[in-house]
Amino acid sequence: MSSVSILPPGSTLGMLGGGQLGGFFTEAALRMGYKVAVWDPDPLAPAKRYSTYSIDAPFDDEEQIIFFSNNVDAISLEWENVPSRLVTKLEQTHLVKPGSKSLKLAQNRIEEKTFLSSNKFPVTPHEFVLNAQEFKGIKIPKPWIVKTATLGYDGHGQWKIENDTQERELLKAIHGESWVIESVVDYRLEMSVIIVSNGKGNLVAYPPTENTHQGGILRMSISPPRLKTEIQNKAIDLAKEVIGCLDDAGVFCVEMFLTATDEILVNEIAPRPHNSGHHTIDAFSISQYESQVRALVGLPVIEPDFLNASVLLNILGEEADILSDTDHKFELYSDSSARLYMYGKQSVRPRRKMGHVMFLGGSVEDLISKAENTLMALKN
Repeated sequence: MSSVSILPPGSTLGMLGGGQLGGFFTEAALRMGYKVAVWDPDPLAPAKRYSTYSIDAPFDDEEQIIFFSNNVDAISLEWENVPSRLVTKLEQTHLVKPGSKSLKLAQNRIEEKTFLSSNKFPVTPHEFVLNAQEFKGIKIPKPWIVKTATLGYDGHGQWKIENDTQERELLKAIHGESWVIESVVDYRLEMSVIIVSNGKGNLVAYPPTENTHQGGILRMSISPPRLKTEIQNKAIDLAKEVIGCLDDAGVFCVEMFLTATDEILVNEIAPRPHNSGHHTIDAFSISQYESQVRALVGLPVIEPDFLNASVLLNILGEEADILSDTDHKFELYSDSSARLYMYGKQSVRPRRKMGHVMFLGGSVEDLISKAENTLMALKN
């Protein structure tokens, strides 16, 4: 008889944020017998399609904080820009995984870089700039990646600066913020590792995914990555060390660079499931979203079984409208290796993640070719 405390099926799990990540969490939780309350100020947030009940109020609405608290048994999140003050308040009375400590770290790139550097994790050369005047004292040679310290995601709040002219133009447009200035790294590829922590020292890793980006937004994720086993194992070990130092529970993603000399550098930490982990729904026995539910309610956090190779292609902005064309959709559904996921977002904006196509089985090279052909068709 186990003495472990487990939230039983029928309990209500709170989800802060109602995007596609929260939607996939909600689907997993419902399948496992739980109810889900989704709080997102957007009344049309995708996750609300599956929720038991939902809240549309701003996150600082005191009345709704009380209502939410009274109607959930444990809480998780799907977006790092949920106010940390709200999470701090909720964790005084509820189990919140991950907690405010990890959230605050992810919300400020200066604090995140300081955490990584102070714990001797390998990162890109960088400097912190607390006001526009301090740009004059930057010692790192150009080119730079300039990132706002806060409110940056999916390529927002960052710029590549290659010369003095671009720097002057940037300084005309920005004001009143703090920034992280990073050297442009000569990297071979970008990769990410999903880590699940039960908060008691048990860390489980999904194998790394190889990622390609377009305009700072994830475009394609490849699993398994085209990397030597030795490098994959190093990435997993490094990701486990990073999340182990956080000493928190939940699902996390560690984003990394692999340099031309095979050095692995930590780029960012996300205290939530990740777009590059969508493939775990179809390609592993336990998805990152089921793992998120498991970690939250106290169920065993265990190694998932790898089922098949996969390549994810994100559908961005107006590509969703093009894909809805009968010919495109008919062709996609005529391929048994393709699975289409549309997120139910009501408004189309440039570069917004509207859905994804998962290509499954066979060789990675064949799946990449299918993804590239699909992308080309969406551009024509």
